[in-house]
Amino acid sequence: MGKNKDAKIESSKNEPLEDFDFDQETDVEEISVDKHFKELEESRKRAGEYLDSLQRLQAEFDNYKKRVDKEKADLIEYANTNLISELIDVMENLERGVASAKDSDDIESVVKGMEMVYTELKGILESKGLKPIEAEGKKFDTYYHEAMMKTPSDEYPNNTVMEEFQKGYKIKDRVIRYSKVRVSVDENKNNNTNK
Repeated sequence: MGKNKDAKIESSKNEPLEDFDFDQETDVEEISVDKHFKELEESRKRAGEYLDSLQRLQAEFDNYKKRVDKEKADLIEYANTNLISELIDVMENLERGVASAKDSDDIESVVKGMEMVYTELKGILESKGLKPIEAEGKKFDTYYHEAMMKTPSDEYPNNTVMEEFQKGYKIKDRVIRYSKVRVSVDENKNNNTNK
């Protein structure tokens, strides 16, 4: 007999025990514990590397967010720096104008100086996108006008701006101050509603 002489073999009903070849090698794959342990260690190592990489990326992202928040806060805090630096010249010109007006009897030169300062200021504001809102004679528009009074009128069509009390302004398409206006109301409509 073969290698396994001492092995206890149970006979099956299908195979007679006498026909079994004990010398035949079986193709049983040996399961290596070391191989699986090594694969497990490699997986743990990769998982550790991924975790480390993720933590570094998270820290970089947190630093990025902090930097962007600081830049945003600085931008808000110093957003008007350029405009203010341009307005300093206007302020100084006004100071000089006031000082010279105190010592001068020439009203015409004072007015001319004030007009020059006004033109300078207007130019600065227009270069930043400031535009006046047209109001008088225009159809009343709640996006641009604020009605302070309604007045019956035969001269103006219904819902037309008759008078502008305070000029309105916009920067590009955004209104920063509404025009304060008097709006016409059709007298016939008022008479019809009162009947």
